[in-house]
Amino acid sequence: MYNSGRSLIELIFTIVVVFVLYGVFVNQWIVTLQEARSVALENQLTNLKYSLHLYKILEKDYPEDLKELNKRYIGIKEDSLYGRRYLEFQFQDKEGYPVDPYGRRFKYDSNTGKIKRGNK
Repeated sequence: MYNSGRSLIELIFTIVVVFVLYGVFVNQWIVTLQEARSVALENQLTNLKYSLHLYKILEKDYPEDLKELNKRYIGIKEDSLYGRRYLEFQFQDKEGYPVDPYGRRFKYDSNTGKIKRGNK
């Protein structure tokens, strides 16, 4: 009789401990994921700004929209670095616009070349 009651209490205690540990680890994982997305967003914004500056240097004006950064630019040699795209390795939506880690399009002003994160 004592054995069955004791094992039930141990089982309940074990389940409580597992749920507490699960809650702590899941919470920490969510915080780490948010921090990683935030850093990725800042890196993407920096890459987009550099791509816009390169576009303006070579094309003499900012693009109408960010989709134009997918086209190749021609420089001194066709097969050199200058034969690449303005924007390499950026996540894009189905229409070819760059998107942030949350899947939102960036806000872009073609007159000033300013770029911001998308709507939340």
